[in-house]
Amino acid sequence: MAQKGGHKVNQTRDTTEGIRRRGTKSKGDQREAQILDATRTLLTEKSMATLTVDDITNATGISRTSFYFYFPSKQAVLARLMEDVSDRYAQTHVWLPSTGQQRELLHAQLAGAAEIWHYNSTILACSLEGYDSTYPPLTEFIASIQTRFTSALAAKIDRDRAAGLAPEGIDSATLADLITLMRDGRLSQLSAASNGDVAQGINDLAEAILRLIYGRLD
Repeated sequence: MAQKGGHKVNQTRDTTEGIRRRGTKSKGDQREAQILDATRTLLTEKSMATLTVDDITNATGISRTSFYFYFPSKQAVLARLMEDVSDRYAQTHVWLPSTGQQRELLHAQLAGAAEIWHYNSTILACSLEGYDSTYPPLTEFIASIQTRFTSALAAKIDRDRAAGLAPEGIDSATLADLITLMRDGRLSQLSAASNGDVAQGINDLAEAILRLIYGRLD
């Protein structure tokens, strides 16, 4: 979802800065964490579309006034949850800066992403569902996450093509978009699968990605 690396991208912080508010550092952070934890749990029981602010305040025991002091809406809570997941997701992207096929690195990257999907599927599913198109800060944030990954993948494809390691073909940006859709859809399916199915799914996904980019495998 987001580009990894020693060059940590601060765009997630900047993007959500305007859609959340903080109180005092100690007590405020504790209240904010309660809201985030409660929302994460509630999303395992109902969809974001049906979740209400009252559901969140009832689960945390705080007032609606307190909720709105920290977050202007439930969508802003979701954006913050996605920000946290995006930061962890970025740390799995060990394959994107590499040169050539590097199957083991790709497998490690997909395994890390699959684990994050397993524990955060209800949050990540909101990005696949396009929730909530009526709330621009959230849709812009989701788009920025997806763009960072696809841009990094397209750059890898271009580097490897220039080095003669991958054949010319579909425009690199278009190919990166197609791979991203395939990857996210498959990881969503694997989020509730058994360990054996996840392992096989990761192997299949890695091979599919490599074949799409390189044609023949090393």
